[in-house]
Amino acid sequence: MSSECVIRARGLGKSYRLYRRPGDRLKEAVLRGRRYHEDFWALRGVDLSIGRGETIGVIGRNGSGKSTLLQLLCGTLQASEGELEVRGRIAALLELGAGFNPEFTGRENVWVSASVLGLRNEEIRARFDAIAAFAGIGEFMEQPVKHYSSGMYARLAFAVCAHVDADILIVDEILAVGDAAFQQKCMRYLHEFRRRGTLLFVSHDTGAVVNLCDRALWLDQGIARAEGDTKEVCKRYMASLSEQATDQAAGFRIGGRRSPEIRAEKLVSERQSLFPKPLEQLEYDPDTISNGAGGAMIENVGFYAPGGPSMSVASGGEDVELRVYCRAERVLVHPTLAFLLRDRLGQVLFCDDTFLAYRASSLSVPAGRRFVSVFRFYLPYLPTGEYALDAMLFDGTSSAPELLHRLRDKSFLSVQSSHISGGLINVAARSTTLTVDQSPAEMPIDASEDDLSMLRQQVR
Repeated sequence: MSSECVIRARGLGKSYRLYRRPGDRLKEAVLRGRRYHEDFWALRGVDLSIGRGETIGVIGRNGSGKSTLLQLLCGTLQASEGELEVRGRIAALLELGAGFNPEFTGRENVWVSASVLGLRNEEIRARFDAIAAFAGIGEFMEQPVKHYSSGMYARLAFAVCAHVDADILIVDEILAVGDAAFQQKCMRYLHEFRRRGTLLFVSHDTGAVVNLCDRALWLDQGIARAEGDTKEVCKRYMASLSEQATDQAAGFRIGGRRSPEIRAEKLVSERQSLFPKPLEQLEYDPDTISNGAGGAMIENVGFYAPGGPSMSVASGGEDVELRVYCRAERVLVHPTLAFLLRDRLGQVLFCDDTFLAYRASSLSVPAGRRFVSVFRFYLPYLPTGEYALDAMLFDGTSSAPELLHRLRDKSFLSVQSSHISGGLINVAARSTTLTVDQSPAEMPIDASEDDLSMLRQQVR
C-alpha cells in the first residue's frame, strides 16, 4: 500500500431541501427571503483519507448516507459543504444497471459506459471481446437491456468496470445478484484488484467486509460513528444493531470473559513441547490468478456418495468423497492434488491436499496415464447456499511446488441445510451431551488427577 492519498474529504456534507407541501417550493421562489423548507442532512461532517492500494469497507443501516457518500466521490452529486479531493480514474457500481439505457442493446451500453469511464474508441474496440467474455451473456449482448434479468445487468456492469483500468473501484451491494460462478469470478477480480488499486466496498454483509477490507467506515444517520480496524468497527456496528433490536442498550456487552494470560502461556508452552517442530506443508497461494504451466490436466472434480454416484445437493453432515480426476501429459515426479471449498464471497472455508500422505514416498505418474485422488470426510454443516470447488495440481517439493493446472468455476455444491448453523461452517457432531461435574466447585477446571485425589481425601 502506497502512502499517496487518492481520496481526501474534510467536513464533507450533503443536504436536501424538504417541503411540506408542493406549493411551498413556488412560494419560496417568488417570496424571496421567506423560508418554506427544512434542511435534511443526508451526510454531514465526514472526514476521510484513503491511500493508494487501500481497501475500505463502508457499512451502516439503510438511509445512513452510504450511497450519498459514494455519489459524492464519483462526482454525480455536489457537496453542500466541506472539501473533497479525488485523484485517479473511478469506476463505480453504485446500483444495478445504473447508467444503462434500457432501450440500448448490451453492446451499445458497453460503448456508452466505457466512454463515460474514460476509454477512447480504439480502446473500447480492443477490449470489447474481453468484456463480452467476462459478462458471459452470449447472444443477449445484442438485445435491449430492458429484457435482461438482474443477474445479466450485474454481469454486464461489472464486466465494463473490470476492463477500464480504474485506479479506484467502488462497489455498492451489486454482488448480491448473479449465479455462483459469476460471484466467484467477481470476488476473484476484487482480490486481484486490491493488489494494484483502491477499493471502496459497501455491503450489509459484515463477513464480506472483514474478508476484503483493510479499514472500515461506519455511517449512522449521515454521521461517521467509527472508522478504523475492520473487525473492531464491524463488531461495534453489530453491537449497535443488537441494541436497537432488543432495546436493551445498557445490558448488551461485546465479547466475554478472558482467560488468565498465565493460563494461555502455559497452554502454548505445553503445545510447543508436544510439537517441537511444525509439520512440513505444501506452500501455495490459494488466490493465485495463474491457471498453471501445463504438463498435466485436471479433467473433473466433484463430490460423490462413498462408492456411489456424484452429488450436486447436500444437507450437511454426510459422509462424502471428493474425487479429483487427472491426466498426465508428461512424467510427474511428485504430483500433489489440492482442493478448496469457497463460499459465495470467495472465502476459503476449508481445504486439503495429498502432500502429507505421500511426502515420504513419492508417487510418480508416467506420461499419458490417468490418475485420481479421493478425499473422504464428513461434510461440515454449511449455511444454505452455493459453494464452489477449486482443484489444483502441483508437481515438486513442498517449498517449491509448480502449479501445472487449476480447475475452478466448473463444479458447485448446493447446500440445503437441515441444521441451524452459526458462522461460516459448523462441525458435523456425532453426538451432543450435557453432564453435571461431581467434583467440588473450588477445584480448577485444569486440575490434575493428583489434585483431585488429594481434595477427595480432604472432603472425606
